[in-house]
Amino acid sequence: MILYIEAKVIEDKPGVLAKITSILAQMNANIAAFTTGIEGIMPSEVKPKTIRMLISVEDKENLIQTLAEQFKSIPEISVTNIRKPTSIDVVNLKYGLESVIASESEI
Repeated sequence: MILYIEAKVIEDKPGVLAKITSILAQMNANIAAFTTGIEGIMPSEVKPKTIRMLISVEDKENLIQTLAEQFKSIPEISVTNIRKPTSIDVVNLKYGLESVIASESEI
């Protein structure tokens, strides 16, 4: 099963990624694609960093709920989404397009 995970970085400090990968390792997950970035193109509109990743995991019962609970234990991030990826998610993560293409509201 492939899952898409999105989280906002509340406090950017060393070790945040290590905490995330530790949880994924415990669940025997493989990171297929990973990006981080600042949202917004105008300095006045810059939002906190966002972590986006595609992970490959064994299909386990209640996996999404378990991941959500585990990620809540990381105070530096706020998970906004855990779901099955769309084809747009896969392309954006593979080519880093979300960090290049502005949304219509930012143009």
